[in-house]
Amino acid sequence: MNFKKFFIFTFFSVIYLSCSSPAKSKLNILMIIVDDMRPDISAWGKENIKTPNIDHLVNQGISFKRAYAQYANCSPSRMSFLTGISPHRLGHEGRLSDKKQFETHTTLPGHFKDNGYYTASFGKVYHSINDDKSSWDYIYDVKLNDSHEIPWESFASEINQQLKGHNRPAIESTKEPIESYNDTKISIDVMDQLEKNKDNPFFMAVGFRKPHLPFAAPQKYWDMYKRENIKVSKFADAPINGDSIVYQWSELASYNKYSESYFSNNYRNSKINFQDAQELRHGYYACISYIDGLVGSLINKLKELKLSENTIIIFMSDHGYHLGEQQIWGKHSSYELSTNIPLVIYDPSQKNKGKECLNFIELIDIYPTLAELSEIKSPANVDGQSFYDFFNNPEKVSQKSAYSQYQTFQKNRTFSNYMAYAIYTKDFNYIEWQDIHNDRDVVQTELYAMSDSRIENVNVNNEPKFSKIKKELSLKIWENFEF
Repeated sequence: MNFKKFFIFTFFSVIYLSCSSPAKSKLNILMIIVDDMRPDISAWGKENIKTPNIDHLVNQGISFKRAYAQYANCSPSRMSFLTGISPHRLGHEGRLSDKKQFETHTTLPGHFKDNGYYTASFGKVYHSINDDKSSWDYIYDVKLNDSHEIPWESFASEINQQLKGHNRPAIESTKEPIESYNDTKISIDVMDQLEKNKDNPFFMAVGFRKPHLPFAAPQKYWDMYKRENIKVSKFADAPINGDSIVYQWSELASYNKYSESYFSNNYRNSKINFQDAQELRHGYYACISYIDGLVGSLINKLKELKLSENTIIIFMSDHGYHLGEQQIWGKHSSYELSTNIPLVIYDPSQKNKGKECLNFIELIDIYPTLAELSEIKSPANVDGQSFYDFFNNPEKVSQKSAYSQYQTFQKNRTFSNYMAYAIYTKDFNYIEWQDIHNDRDVVQTELYAMSDSRIENVNVNNEPKFSKIKKELSLKIWENFEF
């Protein structure tokens, strides 16, 4: 073959290959957000909760065991990780429109929409279905009796759905069909949209409301557990010398049988008895197993549609939850159980399957991380940092800490202006209460030396041997929040 013929042959061969080889397809995103879930799934080894489908996801993905919410309340936490902006900068009550400079900010779903993805929201993604509507191509949530009201509490019984205030039961164990439950209806719609959009790159966020109170789950999930085998917490006492300012009520107090006032003088004076604590934990476990079944349905649907090898799956919660630990039933604190969450990410292109990462992760980091995993441009004006490197090297040691903040929504109280700022490290949790309307005067501090239990037991704030670490952690809080 002479040079001229060789050149022509090579030229057209390259043209043929470039035309016939498909371009690399975009990875889809399926983001599953569970409400009020602590990292007690069995793969974490803390509780004997039955979660075979989530465990399968853990075995296929990477588990970030020290992931923390920036606010232990639904709305500000969700607004924060869906914008990538800290609650401190955004406004802790979580309304993007409160600050003019963020009105044009591109959110996580908006960023993927701008990059050619079909975006869909199902259930409780933002706290309100009306938030960030322009970022979604499709929005679905369950309405109550064909009205505009969305039943966030998600009872299955029509009788319970009509109850208001303190008349509502904290648990619901009925033999209503599984289709009566709102989270089931949500999962059915997700699978329908997966079918319709299987040929398009998509970003789908699924917000399941369970295990949020009330603990309502189909009977078969209650039957998976024997009440007599359920243990109550070994850490049921409030921390010694701990907070005396704001943790004065339990979220459980808004339900029948537990309806002591929200303005109870001191939560330490009220403990749930053993039988009730067992019943409540039973209901929580049933809800987790119910959600696990729905997660399994979504995973199987991806496999059926041959999407499992082209879809990144994120499984996470918006914040943690106390089940009687430290005399708290709920969240709304700066303690570890309120802020530490389950976070599992399955990326089909990654090789480190079933690995654990013990570096500290903040939920505001998810936005830039998903952008990098998807090979789209980095988002602008976000506070989070991508933890993409941990997918290739989960054992890599990072010096990063995690932060959160919390202010009570109990109005007209002496402590209503106090904001708690917290830093979480391997060995310590430090909480600093500031009067945000009085020159940020520090009104109380809490320092806890953390053991393997990751439960705050004794406030060592006043012990001289911890004075240096207290000063160091306080300085980090002031630097991180840029006071």
